[in-house]
Amino acid sequence: MFDRLAFSFAAFAAVTLMLDGVRAQSTEPVFYPGTNEGLFLIVTDIHFDPFSDPALVPALDKSPVSGWTEIFKGAAESIKSYGNDATYSLMVSALNAAAAQGMTYDYVLYTGDYLSHHFNDTYQKKAGDNPQGVTSFAIKTTQYVSQLLGDTFGDIPVYGVLGNEDSACGDYQLAPDSAFLEGVGEQWAKLSRQPGGFQAFKHDGFYKVTHPTVPDQDIIALSNVYWAKHYSDACNTNGGDPGKDVMTWLDEQLAETQQAGRKAQLLMHVPPGADARDTARHADKETCEASIQLFWHEHYLTDFLELMYKYAGTVDYTFSGHTHMDGFTVINDASGEPLIANQITASVSPVFGNNPAFAVFLYDRTSGAVKDSATFYLTNLEAAAAGAKTDWQLEYDYRSTYAVPDLSAASRASLAKTLQNDEPLRQRFSDLYAVQSATPEIDLVNWQAYGCALDATSLDAYKTCLCSSN
Repeated sequence: MFDRLAFSFAAFAAVTLMLDGVRAQSTEPVFYPGTNEGLFLIVTDIHFDPFSDPALVPALDKSPVSGWTEIFKGAAESIKSYGNDATYSLMVSALNAAAAQGMTYDYVLYTGDYLSHHFNDTYQKKAGDNPQGVTSFAIKTTQYVSQLLGDTFGDIPVYGVLGNEDSACGDYQLAPDSAFLEGVGEQWAKLSRQPGGFQAFKHDGFYKVTHPTVPDQDIIALSNVYWAKHYSDACNTNGGDPGKDVMTWLDEQLAETQQAGRKAQLLMHVPPGADARDTARHADKETCEASIQLFWHEHYLTDFLELMYKYAGTVDYTFSGHTHMDGFTVINDASGEPLIANQITASVSPVFGNNPAFAVFLYDRTSGAVKDSATFYLTNLEAAAAGAKTDWQLEYDYRSTYAVPDLSAASRASLAKTLQNDEPLRQRFSDLYAVQSATPEIDLVNWQAYGCALDATSLDAYKTCLCSSN
């Protein structure tokens, strides 16, 4: 559905054009991997806005993806500040900054939301005469972001998942067995370097591949938007329960992995557990219990946790996005002991007031254990929106900031407990959570909603933590 060779050349030209300016901002590499160590990169929630310059939209709509870079390069498109999704300029700046850090990545993870907010409605308003259709434009936009991820970092695999905005139907309306899934899956299979794992992708948007460097480990990518409480199957003409289908498929894949003596890492967009932001917003409810808001429908969360208990020792890490903030959750086992660490990586899109960011992870190529991470962010978004050169800098590295030995479930659970009583560290966490935002999301009033969400993933555990303290 796209001319890969022509597109790769155009993307390479764009990267070459801008990379020198980004290199000037880089310093010594944060990590020097040792024996049996490697690095991977997470960039997520770009929410690419191809409508930021309305005059370009008709040309983009009619052009194949291979022609998009030339269209953007020929325009005066620029970065936009807080409250907006990522323009072409911001997206390319972020990817080039990640490429300019002097580190070699083994692979790239993208945990969802390729498309801008209100994508469908905006397309209808700006597509111009004789539009090609929102399905075609949504596919091309997702492909364009995906291919830039593939081309910017050289010949390494890219593994992505779809977010709630990633649909030709609308927000939280991904349709199974759709043209959108077929169009995206064809490209993603090539970018993964393992097309055989994508045979079922066109049905519900999931796939399974072997880890590119860690022996005896799989990567299982879920389209878990179907589990979200806001999901609507308005565009699902086939009926049924796609959320249940994904859960059944996950059970089958984990059984296969376990029986083969392997382990797995899970990729998803919407994290498990409580939605702390939404819970804090409902703090005026009559009872504490009534204020609690989950990301997923409760029955899906219960079923998922049961699978994690069932396959304890098979899954060590899950990776998600969605919140646009820099956080984590710990999935505990049935006895309350830490079982799985879920990484939540901050977004490139500054639409919710955070500064754009990406993160680099140091890991063990033998076991897959995640040892450390470093987050980089755009320090001068408002100035860049006014025309200044972008300034990407290291924000922090995890181990030295939080004095933990690694990023395991046990270390994250220990940190969650420390944050409850260590006020200076809690303030540091709050600043980093919103990526140095001038309007931080966490404060003294709502901290408990956020603090409890770190290691109380089930509804009952979160209710006990939040409501007993209130």
